[in-house]
Amino acid sequence: MVQMTSPEDVAAAFLDAWNRHDMDRFAALFTDDANFVNVVGMWWKSQEEIKAAHTATHLTIFKNSCLDGEVSSVKSLASGVTAMHVTWKLAGASTPDGGSAGTRRGILLLILIRERSGWRIKVAQNTDIVPGAIAPQGAEAAKTPRGLSD
Repeated sequence: MVQMTSPEDVAAAFLDAWNRHDMDRFAALFTDDANFVNVVGMWWKSQEEIKAAHTATHLTIFKNSCLDGEVSSVKSLASGVTAMHVTWKLAGASTPDGGSAGTRRGILLLILIRERSGWRIKVAQNTDIVPGAIAPQGAEAAKTPRGLSD
């Protein structure tokens, strides 16, 4: 695996591994004890669980998917610890019954740590952007996130 010399390298490798449907490379981006919560609240608590879950979905609903994304923010939390938001668009996925899932958009939060071998994902939290979701009037949360405009 290529050494991740910056947090942005991890985001690029994440997208590349997804689009190649290479879950060995995908899983290698995570620490052994990483946590990942997906868009429907499934919570995997190790690199092994993250790999197994993504391998299963890339053999089924995500086997023809294409993930596009861009780094929207990078915030240093402490020396060697960074939070990064990646806005994404997913096309080509299918529903469990084989139909088209359409195009989805979301925001992925990655907490990265710098190890001797480079940056790796310690925590991931993925969120679907729900079109038409209602927020209180004037709320900042109602704004469209930066990145991946149509």
